[in-house]
Amino acid sequence: MIGKNRVRLVLVILFVSSSINLINAQEAKSQEVEFNSNAIYGNVGSGGLYVTATGYFERMIKQKMWNRNISSFMRVGFGAEAHWEGGGMYVLAQYGLLTGAKTHHLEIGLGPSYFISGDLKGDVPPISGTVGWRIQKPGGNFIFRMGASWPEAVYLGLGFSF
Repeated sequence: MIGKNRVRLVLVILFVSSSINLINAQEAKSQEVEFNSNAIYGNVGSGGLYVTATGYFERMIKQKMWNRNISSFMRVGFGAEAHWEGGGMYVLAQYGLLTGAKTHHLEIGLGPSYFISGDLKGDVPPISGTVGWRIQKPGGNFIFRMGASWPEAVYLGLGFSF
């Protein structure tokens, strides 16, 4: 009786160990999920003495640059600013990079800007820049942004990608 139990135990151990080897031997196909190609989002910002509101359209240009988790994008925006003595409207375009592979990303962007109306027209440098943090799951639709930018100052933003 004891001999039969030992044989059964050895057979169970051999079966389990061979099953584990079969599971490990299967080819693991992992497909990386990329960002959606387009995004629309809006930001509100404050620089203490002024506030801004900006709407953006963004298009991903290249994903996984240099075999790393770096993506490039172009975006255009239209916004308005208000300050103590007035306000105005502006347009901007930026080329940017987005780093990270999961949900949290560093976002940087640089490009031209132009105040099309208001008392800041012609008085500010024609450049825009952004350094921020973006929460966006690759393949997901929801976007949350926060950071520092010109002309938006310190901003918060929400949007979606498609």
